[in-house]
This record gives sequence, C-alpha cells and structure tokens, in this order.
Amino acid sequence: MDELPERLVEAVGDATAIELIDIGGGDIVAVTRAATYCYRSEGLLSDETVDRFDHDIERMSTDAGRRKTTIRFETIDGERSLTVPGRVADEVIEAVLKGVLRTTGVVDDDETIQSLFRFSELTLVVTDHQLLKHVGGAVWNDDYEAFDYGELTDLDFEEGSVATQVIIEVGGRRQRVKVPNEHAGRVRQEVQSAVFEYHDVSSLGGLRAEVREEEEDEDGEESEDTSDEGSEPIESESASIADTGWSPPADQDVTSGSGGDSSTDDSASESGTEAESGRRADDSASAADIDALAEQVEALTQTVERQSELIEAQQETMEKLVDELRRGR
Repeated sequence: MDELPERLVEAVGDATAIELIDIGGGDIVAVTRAATYCYRSEGLLSDETVDRFDHDIERMSTDAGRRKTTIRFETIDGERSLTVPGRVADEVIEAVLKGVLRTTGVVDDDETIQSLFRFSELTLVVTDHQLLKHVGGAVWNDDYEAFDYGELTDLDFEEGSVATQVIIEVGGRRQRVKVPNEHAGRVRQEVQSAVFEYHDVSSLGGLRAEVREEEEDEDGEESEDTSDEGSEPIESESASIADTGWSPPADQDVTSGSGGDSSTDDSASESGTEAESGRRADDSASAADIDALAEQVEALTQTVERQSELIEAQQETMEKLVDELRRGR
C-alpha cells in the first residue's frame, strides 16, 4: 500500500495499526486495538472523510449482501455501521474482532490470537491460552464460552458424515463444538497445535498422560493434608490429659484398673461387645447400600450416554438429509 493519506494518519495518531486494508476506490480501513477507522477519499459528490468506530461495544454483527457487507457496532447508546465490499469483508471482520476481543478484556495483552473461524452462527477463536466459542446470529457479544488450556482434562475429535465434533473436557465436563468437515482439518490442526504447545506435549496421548499425572499429584497432596489434619486432634487430646494433674486415690491400685466389683466389669464388657457387634452389622449394611447405589448410578450414566449417542446420530442423519435435499439429490 502506498503512503497513507495525511488525514487518516492524523486520525489514528500514535496508535499502532493491527491491519491496513485497501477496500477499493482509494478508501482504506485502518484497525487499531481501540478502534476502526474508515477513510473515504474525495469523490465527485463527497469530501474526504474519516469515521471512527470504537471497539468498546456490547455486540458486533454483520449483514452480508450480494456485493457489500455491513458491520454493525452496537453499544448501550445505540448502533453504528460500516459498509465494505464483500470481497474484503472477511479480512475486515477478523481484524475488527481482534480489536474488540482485546478492548473488552476477553483476550489479554500478552495473549496471541492464532486463528479465527466463522461458520454461519458459530465463531471460534484460538489463542495460545484459551479456546473461545460464540454461538448466535452476532459475530460477538457477552454470550460466549472460554476454555482455558490450563484447566483442560481431555481433548478429542469425532468425525461425522457432515460435521466434525471438537470435544473439549474441562473438569470432567464435556463440551462439543461442531464444525463443517471441509474446515475440520484446519480447525483440528490449530486447536491441537495451541493446546500441545501450552502443555509442552506432542500428541493427544501425551496430553492425557500429563493430565493423569497432575491428577495423581493432586490426590497425593490431598491425602497428605487429610493425614496431617487427622493427627492434630489426637495430639491436642494427649496434651490436655497430661496437663490435668490428675492422680489416683491412695487406696486404688492403678495396675488393677478401677478396683471395683469384677461382676460389674464383666457386665460392662458383655454390653460393650454387643454394642460393637451391632455397629459392625450397621456398617456392613451401609456399605452394601452404598455399593448398590453406585451400581444404579453407573447403570443410569451408561443409559444417558447411550441416549446421547443415539440423539447425535439422528442429528447427523438429519443434517445429511437436509444437505442432500439442498443439492437436489
């Protein structure tokens, strides 16, 4: 691109441009972190102008026409729009979205945005720290989900006839993101590359091994803490007994126990034995109840998972049918 128009340079000031995009006819879009600037050159019916669109917004949406695309910036105070030729729309939208993510604090200053994907009503953003997912008519608003790589417990990919599912597990909870098969290869490559680099591994097997090792380390630390906590009351109780200054009466033989009637001792011993037997029976019954409940929960879990798989299979079949109908098959 040739030297920038002086009026655009003055408007941008000291800000660093993320992108400079030639949109044709001498017009230029300059995107910085905080704002997007649209320079319109002087024409037969218009003067030279520069419009600024701030990135501190509530919602970003687009309307694509046959030849032009309109980008809408929505705030509490209202809405402003920028119209660009369709041939450069994707480039402009991605550059603007990068600025919006940083301005609104979704992406940190030291975080690298590695790739952006937009599929109909799905937006995916891959950074070196997290995967961002937004579903809906808007390209972006506050209704998004973020998956931090540091909290990832598993990552997998399932290919279907029409779409591929990116399966992200965080804290044992699975999230599924469907992407079209024609773009699935690049999505998988970008997501795996970012996750593997973050965890310093080279494969899904290596990632899972690292996750298991971290979980085992955490379990070991918890067990050690529990053991230490259990010993404290015993030490405290011992100290309390030692400090009472208690001593037996002069006429009591310490070595012979309480020195009372032996029949009383025998009765107490029998009562204690019966009570202990009752407690053991109760404990056995409780253990059996817990085992039975665990088996029921496991059976229900398997049933739910199977039903989920059937639903997903039906959805894929319907999507394939719709796709074939659209193509006239």
